[in-house]
Amino acid sequence: MARNPTGEAGEATALAAPPPRATYRLQFHAGFTFDDAVAILPYLVRLGISHVYASPVQTARPGSTHGYDIVDHTRINPELGGEEGFMRLSDALKQQGLGLILDIVPNHMGIGGADNAWWLSVIEWGQLSPHAIAFDIDWERLGANGKLVLPFLGKRYGDALEGGELALKRDESGGGFSIWHFEHRFPISPLSYPILLDRVLVLVADHERPDYRELLAISSRMRALSENPGGASPDGLVAECEALKQRLEQVFTESPELAEATERALDLVNGARGIRESFDTLHRILEMQSYRLANWRVAASDINYRRFFDINTLAGVRVEEPAVFERTHALILDLVRADRIQGLRIDHVDGLADPAGYVQALQAQLGPGFYILVEKILGHGETLRPWPMSGTTGYEVLNLIDGVLVDRAGAVAIEESYREITGQQDSFEELLRRAKRETLHASFASELEVLVSDLARLAHGDRRSRDYTIHAMRQVLTEIIERLPVYRSYITTEPSPEDRTLIEETVAAAIADTPMPDTSLHRFVAALLLGEGGEAMTAPPPAEHLARFRRRFQQLSGPVTAKSLEDTLFYRFGPLLALNEVGGEPSHHGVSVADFHEANAVRRRSWPHAMIATATHDTKRGEDGRARLLTLTEMPQRWAEASRRWRSLSLELAPDRIKPDANDRQLILQQMLASWPVELLDRDDAEALDAFRQRMQGWVEKALREAKRRTSWINPQEPYEQAAKDLIAAALTEGNAFFDSYRPLAQEMARRGLVRGLSRTVLKLTLPGVPDLFQGTEFWDLSLVDPDNRRPVDYAARARALAAETDVAALLDGWEDGRIKQRLIAALLADRAAAPRLYAEGDYRPLMVQGARAAGLVGFSRNDRTDMRLVLVTRMVGSELPLQSLQIGPHWRGATLPDVTGEWEDILTGARIGGGEGGLEVSEAFAGLPVAVLRKG
Repeated sequence: MARNPTGEAGEATALAAPPPRATYRLQFHAGFTFDDAVAILPYLVRLGISHVYASPVQTARPGSTHGYDIVDHTRINPELGGEEGFMRLSDALKQQGLGLILDIVPNHMGIGGADNAWWLSVIEWGQLSPHAIAFDIDWERLGANGKLVLPFLGKRYGDALEGGELALKRDESGGGFSIWHFEHRFPISPLSYPILLDRVLVLVADHERPDYRELLAISSRMRALSENPGGASPDGLVAECEALKQRLEQVFTESPELAEATERALDLVNGARGIRESFDTLHRILEMQSYRLANWRVAASDINYRRFFDINTLAGVRVEEPAVFERTHALILDLVRADRIQGLRIDHVDGLADPAGYVQALQAQLGPGFYILVEKILGHGETLRPWPMSGTTGYEVLNLIDGVLVDRAGAVAIEESYREITGQQDSFEELLRRAKRETLHASFASELEVLVSDLARLAHGDRRSRDYTIHAMRQVLTEIIERLPVYRSYITTEPSPEDRTLIEETVAAAIADTPMPDTSLHRFVAALLLGEGGEAMTAPPPAEHLARFRRRFQQLSGPVTAKSLEDTLFYRFGPLLALNEVGGEPSHHGVSVADFHEANAVRRRSWPHAMIATATHDTKRGEDGRARLLTLTEMPQRWAEASRRWRSLSLELAPDRIKPDANDRQLILQQMLASWPVELLDRDDAEALDAFRQRMQGWVEKALREAKRRTSWINPQEPYEQAAKDLIAAALTEGNAFFDSYRPLAQEMARRGLVRGLSRTVLKLTLPGVPDLFQGTEFWDLSLVDPDNRRPVDYAARARALAAETDVAALLDGWEDGRIKQRLIAALLADRAAAPRLYAEGDYRPLMVQGARAAGLVGFSRNDRTDMRLVLVTRMVGSELPLQSLQIGPHWRGATLPDVTGEWEDILTGARIGGGEGGLEVSEAFAGLPVAVLRKG
């Protein structure tokens, strides 16, 4: 059930349905279509899923592998099967008794290429376009001269022009003309057509021909409109020009001679390489447009449309405008009302101008009680705002679960050894501030300058603040954004208490650290953000200007934080890569058991139907790869020795000490051990090794470029990247010293990782919330960052495994194939189906564990009025246990659940367990598996 703006449960409507019991995420693309999904639905039903959780299905850029670059909100992607395919899937879901949760993308659209009709209209008509309102474009940006800056050229504009890389061509239909730069199309305004059409007319000898006279009339009218564009309304001007284009298309269709003359004129206009003057006409035409073509590097400083992060081909959408909301959501709302969609996941909600207003508007269309989730990363101590929704997509729970599986003292020791080996002495917080500073001035310099301009407009309009300089404003805004501990604030009119505290504390921290002698500008910025600017000025600032400054500040801080942390620092700083996950805080070294229980109790009270995710399309590495790395916290001394040995061995494999450096070598070692294929744990397999080597080399290229230390996406340093790839190739070669030295460690990490992997699986499926399975992760998930985590899934193998009648002991013995994980998932999903109220609404209470090894366990109960489950999992096995066998029940002798008595049945193994007067013995509960979920026997 959704929550209303006060945080209370809203009342269900006809559109509302019970929250999902469990979801299964599918990534749709041309290689996995709606019909492919239909084929696996029987398997998902047998697994116990209640809802398919789909990636975006509206029409995306051709060839998109993720769907987040939507180019047409009005159609379902034909590459996925189009409307007919979607309806087949929808009908099949209903037949199987399954629901559909759909991922939607309100923040941005895919641009570039030649596919987005709205964007092409804006290019052609500028602010006159009926779709100009849809995009977040700053037409008044200083230096843009009222034009849309399009940074899509591979070279500087002049070089691209005179190199023949910009070509004016006639459109295939519609009577228009466009500039083409490889795959990118840039329509030109019909008001500039006469420059070309006059040259066409000169090439026609017979001036009495009807087609000549028609072409002359069209050109003359377009010239007249260009000389007096204000003579007609914007809509009227566009409509008349569109009609003239249709007449032009008819001329070309009916007169091959004029069409051929047009092609000759185009050849002349497009110039000849080596003759600079021959490009003057094309340059003149381009100068008449509502846009300016520019080199892609210009984007960092001069771009004037809001982007998704720093991606030039994803343009921000003004979904806060009612007309834009209606256009972008009409198809989705129709499908919801037709009972084709039972829930929505909102992508990148923090990118929106007003996230709270958006969720409220969406829920108003759907009615209270409709299942809505938002993709929202919560910072340390941040509380999810009480918007009318069911919660987040679950990154905070991912880190909560992984965090409780950390030996925190071991994690601290691992960081100490990492710093010794790499020489990194700066704190994580300082490294993050530095990354934010770099990101602001490199990737978001343009957005920062816009914000500075907005601040200057406010400050310079009042005599009490007009002496603040542009340089000082830039520095102060940087210092404040650097120190913002969360992704963004949510101020629209009056700041909430949370936002007031956030801004005041952040600005105080900036003032405490600033080298500036005058800190009044910091306080001035805080006053504007909090709506107290009138106290620092002779009169309140214009409301429109203040709202724009606030909006842009908030829409900038989120992307800067995400880009700096998730896409930069997590690839730079790596004592323990398992903690470098979306929403994670590596400097905290995990989560205490007490904090784990408190967080889950709060979650059960406040957001009981929020999602629990442990792997997504955005996670940095597979969940079971993370589990392997978490085991290192139980053996920090052994890991320190292995790290030092790697430092020496890696220099034998790749002697250049600088390429790659000590830090990157450590990250490479961790990732190889985390993702070491099970096929290679105890035997050689040339094919598997070759595939792993290629995957690791793909990973290291992305990791190094994201880190932006020695190479980057915008300035690739191939020698450094190749040195890292060569190190991986040398290490991952059969019969070398690396295999001899590290295969035993990989084997132990895999066995210990299995224990944590099963613990995580049980926690995900029993904690308050809705568990989500990312495609294929019901078997071991040792994937790397995307695109590696979007590899094809072998569903036939998974279906066979699920159908097989194999006892748990045999599955544990053959754990390498992953079937044991799938069995636990199926058993717990079946129990969720049998006791839906218990898992959806049941209370959450910590279990008391006593005994010498109690710290290695975590347990809780789920209770409702008529039913109860006891959940107990292994946090840490302890380094003293060799773990040659996975039957570790005897290890827990002496540990008890003192408050548990009576007869119980383990849902996972079917075993019956009795609790005596002294309580229930953990060794009995763990006789079959290192985890247990008990119900009254």
